[in-house]
Amino acid sequence: MSRRAVWLVAALAATLGVLLAAAIASGRPIASLQDDQLPNFEGAVLAERQDMLADTGVKVTRVDVIWSDVAKRRPASAGDPADPAYDWDRYDQIMRGFAARGITVLLDFYSTPKWASRTKRPGAAPRAPDAGRFARALAARYSGTFPDPAGGTLPAARAIEIWNEPNIPRFFQPQCAKRRGKRAESVSPRLYAAILAASYARIKAVSPDTIVVAGVTGPAGSTPRFCETGVATGAVDFIKGLAKERPNFDAFSIHFYPIGLPRQAFFVPSWNTLDRVIRTVDRIRPGRPIHVTETGYHTSYNRFHRYFVSEDQQAVSVDQTFEMAARHPRVKVVNWFNMQDNPFWTGGLLRGDLSRKPSWDRFSAVAAAHPPYGPWAQR
Repeated sequence: MSRRAVWLVAALAATLGVLLAAAIASGRPIASLQDDQLPNFEGAVLAERQDMLADTGVKVTRVDVIWSDVAKRRPASAGDPADPAYDWDRYDQIMRGFAARGITVLLDFYSTPKWASRTKRPGAAPRAPDAGRFARALAARYSGTFPDPAGGTLPAARAIEIWNEPNIPRFFQPQCAKRRGKRAESVSPRLYAAILAASYARIKAVSPDTIVVAGVTGPAGSTPRFCETGVATGAVDFIKGLAKERPNFDAFSIHFYPIGLPRQAFFVPSWNTLDRVIRTVDRIRPGRPIHVTETGYHTSYNRFHRYFVSEDQQAVSVDQTFEMAARHPRVKVVNWFNMQDNPFWTGGLLRGDLSRKPSWDRFSAVAAAHPPYGPWAQR
């Protein structure tokens, strides 16, 4: 064989290798990591935390946008991100910092300001038009074309989740209504569907490429028969309620924290029951991508989770989580929640003193093997 022929064969093999690697990568869920404390910091401390997250090698992250902090008073023009009532400074810093580190951002927003709430109570569902206008302002500001007050343009968010766990009363009320002599009537799916519809239309009007993510359901397995304070709506029941409204969206997200390691957990929702959840989502919009935007394992008892595992088991759970996710081709993004332990949440890769658990190295390896691709590659 001539040298030219050998060179051509080698070049072809290399090209095929790259294409094969890309094809394999595109079939894997993208690894994401969240630091839920970011909105509490600014300046040098914020930059340090972003450096820590970037040290895992992860290239996608999720950021909570606290609406009640951004808009403490009612904007005169709520759909305009330049309205002086809005305070975006901290989120501008966050977005600039992640862009500088080559990390793509998925935003979610929740926490109704008192002026947008009928009851003015924490966790109250907002009026749908108000939520839609804020979603428009958020999408416009982080569309990749909005002027940066510091010069240039602000970075783009890849996706926006509409709310956080709207089936959980801590984040969204009311969940149900009492009916004399009858089973409690679920009302949260209908209220949420209106918010989603208003947000979807307004986001697409200003940033058509932004992925609008619906659902964001919390890890509630069942819906109690009676409507009492603090009652959550089961994730599947919530999705069935949404199916009656048929709102539009680009992807659907769920949260779950399995009792038992990923291969052994079988309650709803968990990796072993995810197909049931997906079939229910398909009643609304068949075939949409699925994002698991919160999952993880706690390493000690805490206020929100009685079930916990050892640190070594948590490390094993990282591998198993992405192994189980890969069995579901519809799952495109898996977000580990969260980066660091705090007194109320001990599912971090870092302990409270910032020392690394064994899961840190496991997650770093997973992040390298599950990079962003396609529309999730940084724009």
